[in-house]
Amino acid sequence: MKTTKVRRFSFRRSLLACAALAACAAYGRAEAATVRGATDAAVVWVSAPNALPPPTTVEMRNSHRTFIPPFVAIAAGSSVRFPNDDPFFHSIYSDSKIDPFDIGYYGPGPGKSVLFAQPGVIAVHCHIHASMHATIVVTDGPFATSEGGRYEIDGVPPGKHALHAWDPTHGERTLSIVVPANDATVTMDVKAR
Repeated sequence: MKTTKVRRFSFRRSLLACAALAACAAYGRAEAATVRGATDAAVVWVSAPNALPPPTTVEMRNSHRTFIPPFVAIAAGSSVRFPNDDPFFHSIYSDSKIDPFDIGYYGPGPGKSVLFAQPGVIAVHCHIHASMHATIVVTDGPFATSEGGRYEIDGVPPGKHALHAWDPTHGERTLSIVVPANDATVTMDVKAR
């Protein structure tokens, strides 16, 4: 009987702890602003290192002498894997000033990964196939890809920030925004002139 009471007590304490963590997590999400608007950019992000999303690994495949997708957006500290779906070798590299890399020659298979520690726009190429071009946008804060000419970025802390936009035609452009409070919604259209 005594053991049963201890187990019930531990179980109740665990439930209370889980409920408290869930409440804190919900509160944390409510404590961040949203920036949204119309855009002709492919990727929009806010420079806010304190609100940087957790690192991930995404894929940029080599298929039919093409990068698929032709661009990816990742948070600084994330990695990109370059699987090779072609029956021949590729040699992927970037001579960008930020995070240059050269993963050398590799054949079909799961490919190789590259870590991107610094924010910036990285042009990617293949030594063997000169027509292969792609872009990796490495952000220093929360970001969104545009859908239907609109974007929405959650998790933006209050303060003055740089709002960046990138697309393959116009490159990168930067605007200044002010987020007045944690619960604010700031609307900022980002379009090429």
